[in-house]
Amino acid sequence: MRIAVAGADELVGPHVVEAARGRGHAVVALAGVDLLDGAGSSAALEGVDAVIDVSNSTSLDEEPATRFFTTAAATLQRVGAEREVRHIVTLSVVGIDDTGFGYFRAKAEHERAARSGPVPATIVRATHFHEFPGQLVGRTRDGDHATVFDLRVQTVAATAVAAALVEVAERPAQGRTPDIAGPEPAEVLDLARAFVDHFDLRLELRTDEHTVTGIAEDGLLPRAGATILGPSYAEWLHSPEAAALVTDG
Repeated sequence: MRIAVAGADELVGPHVVEAARGRGHAVVALAGVDLLDGAGSSAALEGVDAVIDVSNSTSLDEEPATRFFTTAAATLQRVGAEREVRHIVTLSVVGIDDTGFGYFRAKAEHERAARSGPVPATIVRATHFHEFPGQLVGRTRDGDHATVFDLRVQTVAATAVAAALVEVAERPAQGRTPDIAGPEPAEVLDLARAFVDHFDLRLELRTDEHTVTGIAEDGLLPRAGATILGPSYAEWLHSPEAAALVTDG
């Protein structure tokens, strides 16, 4: 197959590219910004059988995020139909239903736009990645402390989700798959503390209870029947992906 990866420059994008090539597919890499320009994506989708969309908004605010996601999805549907793409697989997030969090409402609109077109589509919802707590630590680090969200999650390895997305792209469109999640639920604060301790970062962690609101206590946990994928968070801490967060920071 010839598979286009939209958002190949995002966190999970390189893993999708690697997984697709590892399964013998030809890969076309599209940056997220390419999805806002139909002319740029049209040539890239020539001869493509399936698209895996892992693009992401640079903003968590509802209006700009919705604008990015719906434009990107509409572009893929329109250009995909012109290029006779047979399947569009869109990565989404567990917990976006019935929430007051603007970014999640934008993701719900992303799903609707991804399904609103002539190209058959599949939505794959995954929980937050194992990378999430470490990313928060890196982004909020200020001197000897960092701040993380007060959330309960069931994180999963980005590499595992990437492999699952490629497998979905190989099959006919199915509307929506079961949720994908990691092995066990935990508090983001506890995961961040494990990350800090594992890499001996010597940081005090503080809790941010205000940035992310409108999410139920267990709202980010997967539904019953979810596909559970390893490695565990503790195992993942020994991976190159975990170490890269420290190096990048």
